[in-house]
Amino acid sequence: MTGNRSSFGLLFSLCLCAAVASDSVVLANPPTVSYIFPAGAQRGTPVDVRVGGLFLYDKPAFEVTGPGITHSPHLAHAKRVWFEGPLLPLPESQQQEDYPADLRGNVALTKDAPLGSRRVRVFTAQGAASGPRFVVGELPEVVEQETDGDPIPTPIKLPVTANGRIFPREDIDLWEFDAAAGTTVTAFVHAQSLNSPLVSKLDILDAKGNVVAEQMLHPCVGTDGSVKFTPKVAGKYRVRVTDARALGGPAYVYRLTITAENVPEFHYPLRAKPDGLKDALDAAPVLQAPIALNGRIERPGAVNEWKLDLKKTGSYTFDLQARRHESPLCGVVTIFDATGKELKRAEGTENSDPAPFAFGPPTDGVYTVKVGEKFRGRAGANFVYRLRVLDAPEKLEPGFKLTATTDVFTVPRAGTLKVKVTAERFGTFNGPIVVGAVDLPTGITASTIRIATNQQSADLVFTAGADARIATHPLRLICVGADGLAVHHSSATFSGVADMRLQVALPTPFKIVDQYVMTSAPRGETYHRRYAIDRNGFDGPIQIQLADRQARHLQGVTGPVLTLKPGETEFAYPAFLPPWMEMGRTCRVCVMATAKVRDPIDGREHTVSFSSVEQNQQMIVVVGPGRLDVSAEKTSILAEGEVKLAVKVSRSKNLSGPAVVELVLPEHVRGVTAAKLVVAADKGDGELVLKFAPNAGPFNAPLVVRATVQTDSGPVTSETKIEAVR
Repeated sequence: MTGNRSSFGLLFSLCLCAAVASDSVVLANPPTVSYIFPAGAQRGTPVDVRVGGLFLYDKPAFEVTGPGITHSPHLAHAKRVWFEGPLLPLPESQQQEDYPADLRGNVALTKDAPLGSRRVRVFTAQGAASGPRFVVGELPEVVEQETDGDPIPTPIKLPVTANGRIFPREDIDLWEFDAAAGTTVTAFVHAQSLNSPLVSKLDILDAKGNVVAEQMLHPCVGTDGSVKFTPKVAGKYRVRVTDARALGGPAYVYRLTITAENVPEFHYPLRAKPDGLKDALDAAPVLQAPIALNGRIERPGAVNEWKLDLKKTGSYTFDLQARRHESPLCGVVTIFDATGKELKRAEGTENSDPAPFAFGPPTDGVYTVKVGEKFRGRAGANFVYRLRVLDAPEKLEPGFKLTATTDVFTVPRAGTLKVKVTAERFGTFNGPIVVGAVDLPTGITASTIRIATNQQSADLVFTAGADARIATHPLRLICVGADGLAVHHSSATFSGVADMRLQVALPTPFKIVDQYVMTSAPRGETYHRRYAIDRNGFDGPIQIQLADRQARHLQGVTGPVLTLKPGETEFAYPAFLPPWMEMGRTCRVCVMATAKVRDPIDGREHTVSFSSVEQNQQMIVVVGPGRLDVSAEKTSILAEGEVKLAVKVSRSKNLSGPAVVELVLPEHVRGVTAAKLVVAADKGDGELVLKFAPNAGPFNAPLVVRATVQTDSGPVTSETKIEAVR
């Protein structure tokens, strides 16, 4: 789009005179949003969702973008779902890990909501976050009912889209369906396209647990992973979903579609954007440009040969399309003259097609163009390509496109924010581009920047004044480029959409301060770490709890929510070290302080927080052996009627007192009871009596026998596990 030079001149003048404020140091915990679960729904239906993220307080504002969707304006806090999973040993247990909070909301889709994925965004007084995708689907949907322990198959009826997540690590999900003999069933998954960290691995099992089909090496077009299966015998089959790296977590969500409808593995000819070229499928005749050569490399080592009549006076462009349209082909294009001499060669990479290249024939004549696979041994019917051959430089409308790194931005009050914008120029346009923000609210200013002819990107600096209102604002970045007499206008986008947001964040006045402390403590007990709070003028109550972001995997460490009274500046935080922690491991626990702060500008209250993974603020403990041990006579029992289980309690020399032995059940297990057993201080043996109802279960996770001795410094515990079988 072109216009007069006056708009360019105005922005150019702004660029010359705009002042950029220096960076400010503020304390705040901007939110993150890790997942939405389920990650989609069938259009025409409502669905309750769980949204997980870090530093999401009170009732964060919630948004799912796009037409045909209504949603809760705010999220409400829900009980955190956490499955510890298998013990994570050293060195893996020393890695950083997030513990997202769970919030709940609702999304409703109209019957005519456009199919496809939408962005999920959340907003708090300390920032904005986006990332997960929510999909509008067309098939009936089911949602996994998550339980801890070994997988329990979930029955489904085809066609269906199943929403699940691989949580905890090494988790396996099973989806069970009936299939008719001779009918091909396709299961395909979307995960990475939802911005989920899951690297999916799919296979299909029969009723006996035998693998009858494995994940395809190259997924069906438009999917992240897929498997096809044609049963010889009618019966029940299961799709098994897991992470290929045996990882997992609350953000490892996926959408699994299982259908007997035809799902193409690939498209041939390749489905590319229409460009007006004639498509050739037959390499036999001598062809002339402009033309698009469509082929595929079906056998290892195979090479397609095309004959082209080219002119010395011609200026030709060759553009291989494969990877960009989900073909696995890593293409190689070579051009030979009539004597067989190689004149030009272009190779793709593992992730991209070769760049378009120009070719000028030395003489008139017929030239041979060969297309092959770069890596020996790779080939297949799906290794399709489309080679565009143009007889003149491709004419692109002069202009440019400007992109931002995200769709939400956070600027702290009395602080600054740098927003990087990147320019992509088209056609003959090669001029400077001026970028500015329009319709900014009171209290926020932005520099106007100039991306010079030889530059691809620049930083736009936003400054929030000390009186800027804590709120979310629409953000629009306009761009003007001049090249000669032509002026081009555009708006900056993210993922092709100009709908962006700017959040003004309230800094946190207080912070946790302390000195480096490292000690040791026995597992199975509570360790207390003393801290100090620098209130910096804030005199209200402050809550202390385990931080959402931890420097290391917690390995089961838990802690309460403490409330500091107004004016209190010191506290001791109690962290319980579970009895099954790995001994010799250095435990590093981080705490978080939150409080409601009244805004001096407009009097509204906002929740703010402080947390840090710096070692001075960590609870650093080398885990030692516990002072209490409990063991059971049997490691497995028959889950029927009344079962008497002999247990033995052992105390260290510095531990005395009666031990209470009790049965701890996984949350989903029903129909099992056991009266608490008290083992006297001078005794070590006892008998725990378990009673199983006829419908007790499911027993896909072990039962826990826990012993506790109360001391002046708190409880001392030990645990052992038993398997209940039927």
